[in-house]
Amino acid sequence: MNPDAVWKAPVTAAELADRIEAQSRAALPIREIRTDSLEDYWREWSAIQSTPDGDPLEIYPPVLTDDFTWIQKGEGLLRLPDGSRWILASARLVRQRGREPNAFLRRLHALLLEHERLRRPHAPARTTIVLDADTLDVRRVFCTDCRDWRDLQADAEEADRTLGPWPAGAESRPAG
Repeated sequence: MNPDAVWKAPVTAAELADRIEAQSRAALPIREIRTDSLEDYWREWSAIQSTPDGDPLEIYPPVLTDDFTWIQKGEGLLRLPDGSRWILASARLVRQRGREPNAFLRRLHALLLEHERLRRPHAPARTTIVLDADTLDVRRVFCTDCRDWRDLQADAEEADRTLGPWPAGAESRPAG
């Protein structure tokens, strides 16, 4: 089904139940990585040094690399001082395109596709969006590519206004 049809559809009782199932999936016990803020955590990843020739050189402490691997695999989450827990969408929630039986996660995937298209150049949004594990609130997510807080619903609406609707039956918009 085309992403427009998914994210624009009214929320059903079944989708509300599926949201609860997705929240339980996100809340499974996993390794916690404490950080002062999502901005600070991802800023550490953008610290780039240069080689003597001027080429970019990314050097990360092994512990940071381990943390990030756990987050990517869904084995870790970021815990903020306020107690909130944040997960990478691709690690704990989003499955293969079009094969997710959970209606809430289908909507989330459609919103992620809209964000990715709107914010080009951009890595796949499912791999860059960090969500609150307890609420899965799509109105307040952190995008590691944008290095900013985003509202996925607002991004989808903006993409629809500025990029137009998805072609019927299309899994993605043509490059613009």
